[in-house]
Amino acid sequence: MRKKPTAASEQARVTLTQSDVIAAAHRLLDETGVDGWSMRMLARELSVSVSTLYWHVRDKRELLKILIDDSLRSIEFSDAGDWQERLAEFLRQGRNVLRARPSLIGLIWSSGWQLGTETLRMTNDVLGLVAESGTPEEEVADAYFMVVAFLFGFVAMETLSPDTPGFNVDDSPSAHDAASLPHLVRYRPAADMEGMDRRFERGVARIVRSLDSVVNVHSD
Repeated sequence: MRKKPTAASEQARVTLTQSDVIAAAHRLLDETGVDGWSMRMLARELSVSVSTLYWHVRDKRELLKILIDDSLRSIEFSDAGDWQERLAEFLRQGRNVLRARPSLIGLIWSSGWQLGTETLRMTNDVLGLVAESGTPEEEVADAYFMVVAFLFGFVAMETLSPDTPGFNVDDSPSAHDAASLPHLVRYRPAADMEGMDRRFERGVARIVRSLDSVVNVHSD
C-alpha cells in the first residue's frame, strides 16, 4: 500500500518540476556516466526523496528515454534540397549534439527500440533520407546502420579519448621503426587530433558517395 505523503514530501512534489528532474539528471549523467547513475543519486542531487521522483517519472528506464529525447529534439530535418546535403546536415547536427553529451551514445545503443517520440522521429527521418537516395529497399536498413555507426563511432573517438595522439606508439627506434611498422610510421604524422573536423567532413562525403555508388550499381 502506498504510504501517505508527509507535508515535506508533498511540498517537494509540488515545487519540483519534470524540467528540474531532467536538468539534474543530465548533469549527473555527465558526471558519472550511465553505469554510475541511479535514481537514488539523482534524488540526493535534488535534495528530495526517491519517491518524490516517481511522481514525475515512472522509473529509471522512462527517465533515460526522456533524457535521450530531450537531447535529440534539437536535430531538425529539412524537406527541401537534395538528400545528400540533408543527410550531411543531419550528421553535422548529430555530431554537435553527441559531442556535448557523449554518454547518450551508450544510452541509445543499450535502449534497443525502447525509444521516445523524438528519437523515433529522428530514426524515421534518417531512414527516409536513406530511402530517398534510391538505395534498394532491402538495403535501406543496412545503410542506416552504416550512417549511425559512423556518427556514433566518430563522436566516441573524439570525445572519449580527446587527448590521445593519433596512432600513438613508442617513438623509440628500438621499439618501432620503419621496417617493422612502415605504414604507421608513414601515416601517423597526419593523424593529429586537430584534424577531426576535416576527417568528419571527409567521412560524411564518403558516406554520401557510398550511397550514390549503391544506387548506380543497381541501376546499371
